[in-house]
Amino acid sequence: MKKFLLILLCPYFLIGQNYTQEFDALFEAKNYTQAVQKLEVYLSKTPQNLELLELMGDAYGFQSNWEKAAKYYKQFRDLDAKNATSHYKYGGVLGKLAKEGSKLKALGLISKVKASFLKAAELDATHKEVRWAMVELYTQLPGFLGGSYVKAMDYASELEQLSKAQGYFAKAYVYQNSNQEELTKTYYKKGLESLKELTCFEPKLSNSSHLKAHNNSIHFLVAFACVLVNTKHSFGLRYIQFYIDEFSSKDQEPLEVAYLAQAQLFKLQNKFSEALSSIEKALLVQPNFEQALEEKEIILLLKP
Repeated sequence: MKKFLLILLCPYFLIGQNYTQEFDALFEAKNYTQAVQKLEVYLSKTPQNLELLELMGDAYGFQSNWEKAAKYYKQFRDLDAKNATSHYKYGGVLGKLAKEGSKLKALGLISKVKASFLKAAELDATHKEVRWAMVELYTQLPGFLGGSYVKAMDYASELEQLSKAQGYFAKAYVYQNSNQEELTKTYYKKGLESLKELTCFEPKLSNSSHLKAHNNSIHFLVAFACVLVNTKHSFGLRYIQFYIDEFSSKDQEPLEVAYLAQAQLFKLQNKFSEALSSIEKALLVQPNFEQALEEKEIILLLKP
């Protein structure tokens, strides 16, 4: 129950032409407080504007204010019940509330999370992001709450039909969490070999934080795969740097874990000073991060 994706996708979250430039700039600057203030003014005039309601949910989500994000996503969903993205986003924020709340609260929310994701998948057979969310949901949930590697793999297979590269990374993720090391490596290799299909996830193709934020889950997995398989180090560094630059509370992996992956990639390039710098950043975020402390010892032994 510890991780639920809230991924923003390329084609679905384009905002109205009248608001694009203004809110792109605010999201790019991560000025979510000002974005909320401006959105409140606009919504006071057009309270049922779907684009503004969605943006308000996004802005509160970036601030980890899951209760308010859920409020606006619910309005978005209720007003546009046939929109797969509205169900997807509402389910995602409920997942965050379940993760961070009490066990009793989580028990009450998980069924709503599943129902929202299932509805989104039903409404849009090509919705990759909700299938990613289902992969993670069934992988991370304990069995007594309905977690299932089999179901997670079913959605990974659906994802593979839509994008071989994403399907491979999804399967690698499931195998990794089920401690199947050889299959994990096999599918991460397949994913790396299929990266040309991931054009939607290229940093250079997105110019606003609002649109780019969804990329981070894939960016991290690409970098992690480069570490695990010990290949494409420079490529992996590009992806992990983007993950770090665009990191927010919506992202799956903690910032210290991203810095650790960055350090490992530098180490594989024999760039020990850079690796040590990344480890120090990880420890600055989480001083008791045991894996980073162990990696630091290794780097110090290797460093000339």
